[in-house]
Amino acid sequence: MEKKWTYCAVYSIIQIHFVRGVWEEAFNAGEDIYALPGSDVTLTCQTQKKGSLVQMQWSKVTHKVDLIALYHPQHGFHCANGVPCTSLVAFTETPGNVSRWTLHLRNMSPSLSGKYECSFTLFPEGIQTKIYNLLIQTNVIQDEWRSNNTIEREINRTLEIPCFQNISSEISSEFTFSWLVEDNGTQETLITQDHSISNSTLFKDRVSLGTDYGLYLSPVQIHDDNRKFSCHVIVRPGKILRSSTTVKVFAEPEIPMIVENNSTDVLGEKIFTCSLRNVFPTANLTWFIDGSFPQGESEEMGITNERRKDKNGFFELKSVLKRMYGNKPAQSNNVTTWCMALFPVPGNKVWNISSKKITFSLGSVNPPTDPALSVTESTFDTQSSPANSISPTSKNVSALF
Repeated sequence: MEKKWTYCAVYSIIQIHFVRGVWEEAFNAGEDIYALPGSDVTLTCQTQKKGSLVQMQWSKVTHKVDLIALYHPQHGFHCANGVPCTSLVAFTETPGNVSRWTLHLRNMSPSLSGKYECSFTLFPEGIQTKIYNLLIQTNVIQDEWRSNNTIEREINRTLEIPCFQNISSEISSEFTFSWLVEDNGTQETLITQDHSISNSTLFKDRVSLGTDYGLYLSPVQIHDDNRKFSCHVIVRPGKILRSSTTVKVFAEPEIPMIVENNSTDVLGEKIFTCSLRNVFPTANLTWFIDGSFPQGESEEMGITNERRKDKNGFFELKSVLKRMYGNKPAQSNNVTTWCMALFPVPGNKVWNISSKKITFSLGSVNPPTDPALSVTESTFDTQSSPANSISPTSKNVSALF
């Protein structure tokens, strides 16, 4: 019984090596991959299994074969030298019995260059391997081509950032590319080839690869403002193309709200507050007062402004208008006041939104303590015109933020 088991084991080893040799002869021509120092690289191989998957392995080949990572369907992942497998490798299965085995290499340096072997052990097919020759690019400064762009987009919209345009002749059929994002001096790789490798919660389920290697970002959020997204293409034999796009985010604020402060009981004084929410990146509040009141600060009129940032990154503006009229006779029985918000939108334009109008009676020099107010609403239209499009008979006092 012992002799029979020894014979079967030796025969199985011979069979495995025979199958491995046949597959490597057909498919094991090494593929060259070029990487920049400090960049991240993702190596991927895949196979379509007909039977069952026994295990997969990534190794680095020098004068010997050094194990990097191993995956077994029953026993899970194992990575050499105690390295966490979560950030190093990934295994996925797609429809059609296609198994994909991915290795992530970060912060490339000369010590990481060399040959990397991906292997699948399948039953009954045998062992299949793929070799990558990873090369570090060091002399590419004179062969670089750069492009810098800016794209403006409203919040919650979809943004497509092109990689390159009208340079198809520059890109051959064999090239490597990656999408990176930079914020406050920190750079992170989002996508390499067609694989999303970002672990950032800021971009989870928001980035994908579009047509012509463009980057889809949806929905656009406040914290995307001033972020720089870069597409890096390495074209053999070493030409590097870089396209960087800075994103500018805009939000349309809510309609300004104007109210009269009735909490004070000061004879001959009117106080109005104008509030504006969901402001980004900036806005101005402008007061309009019916009549011939002078602009700016005076003994009869004063304006105080406040601006604060909420937890979602939007700004909230508040402007308080105080009008004193008790020291001289009123020039008009009725006075109308309202406020207007001026805010930028994409395309170097400025839009405005007006609050409702409040019309009140000044009465005599000694007005009643509780004067009756009549409130009318103006049309809440949004126009691509500045404040000076208002009738020249109106006086305005600007509250700049």
